[in-house]
Amino acid sequence: MAQETGFPSPARGYEAATIDLNDLLVHNAPATYFMRMKGDQLVYRGILPGDLLAVDRSRPPVPGCLVVFRQDDEFTCREVVRDGDRYLLADGAGNQDPVTEETEIFGAVTGIVRKL
Repeated sequence: MAQETGFPSPARGYEAATIDLNDLLVHNAPATYFMRMKGDQLVYRGILPGDLLAVDRSRPPVPGCLVVFRQDDEFTCREVVRDGDRYLLADGAGNQDPVTEETEIFGAVTGIVRKL
């Protein structure tokens, strides 16, 4: 039998299972994509440039959620808000664009990963 030397680990007894980000962030694997945030328009929501967004194409957009949509051949992320019967895409600067038939919503953001 081996003897312990030194001091026992302060974490002894508090070990936890490993965290699998796929289990945590992916609800529908074939419909989930990861995209890197470029702009700073969602800093007010705690999303910084360089953050990794988990985007689920199978989740319908609802007021309060963040969505990725295509605008001028680029992907953009904004918050969905409701104004009466209309849905709008809002950013932290007060800009609100209506969701129209031409708006191609790519998917809803289901999680964010940030490396410090």
